[in-house]
Amino acid sequence: MSWIDLDIATPGLVIDLDILDRNLDEMAGIVAAAGIELFPHAKTHRMAEAGLRQIARGAHGLCVAKLGEAEAFAAAGVKRFFVANPIVGKAKAARALALARKADLVLATDSVAGAASIGDVFAAAGERSRLMLAIDSGLGREGVPPDAAPDIAAAIAALPGIDLTGIYTHEGSTYAAKDAADLVRQAQAAGSLMVSVAEAIRARGIALPVVSLGASASARAVAQVKGVTQIRPGIYAFNDVGQIALGNATLATTAIRVMATVVSHPEAGRACIDAGSKSLSTDLVPAVARRAEYPGMGLLVNAPGWVIERMSEEHGWLRWHGESEPAPLPVGTRLEIVPNHVCMAFAMLRRASIVREGAIIDRWEGFGPGSSE
Repeated sequence: MSWIDLDIATPGLVIDLDILDRNLDEMAGIVAAAGIELFPHAKTHRMAEAGLRQIARGAHGLCVAKLGEAEAFAAAGVKRFFVANPIVGKAKAARALALARKADLVLATDSVAGAASIGDVFAAAGERSRLMLAIDSGLGREGVPPDAAPDIAAAIAALPGIDLTGIYTHEGSTYAAKDAADLVRQAQAAGSLMVSVAEAIRARGIALPVVSLGASASARAVAQVKGVTQIRPGIYAFNDVGQIALGNATLATTAIRVMATVVSHPEAGRACIDAGSKSLSTDLVPAVARRAEYPGMGLLVNAPGWVIERMSEEHGWLRWHGESEPAPLPVGTRLEIVPNHVCMAFAMLRRASIVREGAIIDRWEGFGPGSSE
């Protein structure tokens, strides 16, 4: 298929539906064989059609980052959610209570105070909120230290209005893996750590049925760890340069492109495109060891040797990094770009042209500003 021939205004997002479906089916097969749940992280795309497609092709529910995302997906017909980001305070707890009356909702916490602010609202309504406790498995973001988890879990489980049903982590540190073998080693270590934490909490008399991990980098390996019950990958559905660099994807399994146009070519060795940080972001490949192989801020599929070296908001600054003289890049040339971090491309562009067998068959719109709350 020639992506550059599609009638799409640039910068524009394109999704190949057949590749997307194959990616969804592959991960659904992995979790089915392992006997665990798949809750894809839908903050990757924030598109109703994509989320419903994931559910239709084997996902058990959706993971989201915000209550607003859960509310938007619920309005589109999704019934099960995990909000994998601690919420705190009466106002958000009240929104969560309203949503829990319409959908199967699990919330996140990493503190007794945060859990209490949720439990107070649910208890006052004569109801209980299901929570999962965040564990820091090495990323250093939210989450309690593994050795402190049993005491904190026991305190949370004793709160009015709360059912502590599981633990979760984002093993994002695995994105720094040096190679495929190191990725598997780190993923298995994160899975084993979470299983051991769950066992220590269960020793306190808490049932804790769910052990949840979430990263596309490590999903395939984590799914094989005995005792893990749920995975929450997001990028796997579309893939990006980050996943290619880790060995989890190829161009043939990457369902998404950002289309851009060369708008300036003042010198032989430099050019500008109409896709900048508001279309692609300035993220580099997270696997530092692979940045020499995958340089710049996106992969220019049909312009090898050219690199997106810098970005301003609306401009991508291209430089020639090839071994020979610069390849011509005339003004008006349409470029096919695989983003380094697909979540940012979705967040910036917020709409996509859907392609099957070389033809545009649909347009998908992302959720509006309200879903960011």
